[in-house]
Amino acid sequence: MQPALEGFSSGALQQVRQQSAELERLQKLDAATPPQQQHIKQLRSNLQQFERAVIRRANRLEQQNDWHGAAQTLTGATRVLPDSTALSAAQRQLAERRHASEERVRMELAIHRGEQLLNDVEAYQRLQQLQGPGLMSWLELKNFHRKRRASADVLQEHAQRAMEREDYPLAQRALEVAQGLYGDDLQQNNELREALDRDLALISRQLRKTAVQPKKKAQTESAKAIRARKDKADITALHKALANGDLINARPYLDRLRQRSPQHPQLPSLQARFQTQLNTHIKSALKRGNDLYSQGEIERALGVWREAKTLAPSNVELLANIARAEKVLENLKALSMPARTSH
Repeated sequence: MQPALEGFSSGALQQVRQQSAELERLQKLDAATPPQQQHIKQLRSNLQQFERAVIRRANRLEQQNDWHGAAQTLTGATRVLPDSTALSAAQRQLAERRHASEERVRMELAIHRGEQLLNDVEAYQRLQQLQGPGLMSWLELKNFHRKRRASADVLQEHAQRAMEREDYPLAQRALEVAQGLYGDDLQQNNELREALDRDLALISRQLRKTAVQPKKKAQTESAKAIRARKDKADITALHKALANGDLINARPYLDRLRQRSPQHPQLPSLQARFQTQLNTHIKSALKRGNDLYSQGEIERALGVWREAKTLAPSNVELLANIARAEKVLENLKALSMPARTSH
């Protein structure tokens, strides 16, 4: 028995599985009839609606900080549609965002622990003054210094990763706490002190650059908004063209989206959908042309292959068939011309 997917009834999931199996069967046909082609379009549309519903539910759970629930939703849906590129892409992107969020939380915890140790420095100094020199106070102080240096080392590692993802404010906090934790050790370790100073200077420059360029930031945000609107318009038109099987008009929308927003989350699923329909179309055109060719309908076969070539100009089989048909027609034309008589 298949595990349940929260938010979707078992009947709905069973219907999705049946539609997926039916679509796979129809796509394997050598040449689908017009009613079958219409059924294929409807099946694709139904499965895409399911994918979008699942991804919307996962996004809502993520916004509620229910990362586990979001992951479980996508995992469950992938069991229903294991070949879905849209669901696989959503899973991968969720995992990346989850990892980044977890890294930030762990860093904030490390900063908090470092700040606590900084607050304890003065207390340990007073304790040493109260107890005076002795084995117990020396051991306590040595253990505290070990924890202090270990915390500073961890904060430096976190700061490096934060700088890589350009989270400069958090990196600055971490390095400033680490600087305080190292304390007098920095005077004895030139290399460590120079590394900290260098990273803090770099962060300071980046933060100043952000602060003095609000206009540029606004322009960037405006450019992003314009790009988002263009992406939305192209995606809407692309969905419509693909639903109608209009691959000639679908390709420019897909090319523009790929060029303008190569990291768009919907791009992988749209590319996969276009390629699947293209492969089916070319396969059908090759078979239809071959059937016409075998019936002696050379010109009609050539027309079918040339039309398909506009979508797949590099397809070797299409190019070979076109060259063969053109040669046959050329020979037939030569044979039909009246022979010249010499006087």
